[in-house]
Amino acid sequence: MSWYDKIKELGGGDFTFLSSDGEVIVFVIADEPVIIISKFKGKEQKRIGCPVVTDEGFVLFITGARVARKLSKFEGRFKDTAFMVVRHGGENDVNAKYDVRPLDDVAKTKHLLGMVKAEYSKEKLKDAIAAAKEVMKD
Repeated sequence: MSWYDKIKELGGGDFTFLSSDGEVIVFVIADEPVIIISKFKGKEQKRIGCPVVTDEGFVLFITGARVARKLSKFEGRFKDTAFMVVRHGGENDVNAKYDVRPLDDVAKTKHLLGMVKAEYSKEKLKDAIAAAKEVMKD
């Protein structure tokens, strides 16, 4: 059994954050965003859960309103475009910057769009939201 399969078996969630400088995620949008209330350093905040499909499959990309707003500007292209988000700023840097842009790799885009139907479901989204809320409750 692969590492990936073993870790899936152990539980956890299909969600991810960009938390390190230079970290990158490449994806296609799979569904509508969800608002998740969380706590950071004891303060309540709203995070945005973006259901996306990456090379590894479905994941709930957890981000802030700034990145979600930048992505929303491309809404007309969600059905035919892959995107790349790059973080610029260290861990816990609340002033981190994010590059959000369409990916101009036609083959990668086609591949990711082809994965959506097999990798994404409302049930997986529900499970990912529950797992994210559990991790983000403190």
